Amino acid sequence: QFAFFPLPQNVTVEPQSSCGQGNTSHPILILGFGAGHSLSLNFSESADKYQVEELVFHYNLSDATLFPNSTAEGLKRVSHKNILQADVGTKYRCINSKHVNMKNVNITFSNVTLEAYITNGTLSTN
Repeated sequence: QFAFFPLPQNVTVEPQSSCGQGNTSHPILILGFGAGHSLSLNFSESADKYQVEELVFHYNLSDATLFPNSTAEGLKRVSHKNILQADVGTKYRCINSKHVNMKNVNITFSNVTLEAYITNGTLSTN
């Protein structure tokens, strides 16, 4: 059975995140929500490119709010390597849907703007 849900409006940036904290070589942005669910974006940089090196999704099948008919329980983890890439000094903007298929989980990014390794604290105009 499928469970479909959007990333909720009350998502929180988890304290284990290191994005925006100085010169972190491999920053990570961890978004937490619900009863133990999280979406992590692990960034890396090489030459003149940055990328989401790994996307990790933790989900809790014991959460009856998102998985009301689940017969399984416990925390599950899925990941996918190298999902997004852009030039350093530019922002990545996805208006149309970008689908990431993982074992038993499909994630869709749409209407998303992100930029890693920002200088001067502001998004690039490029």
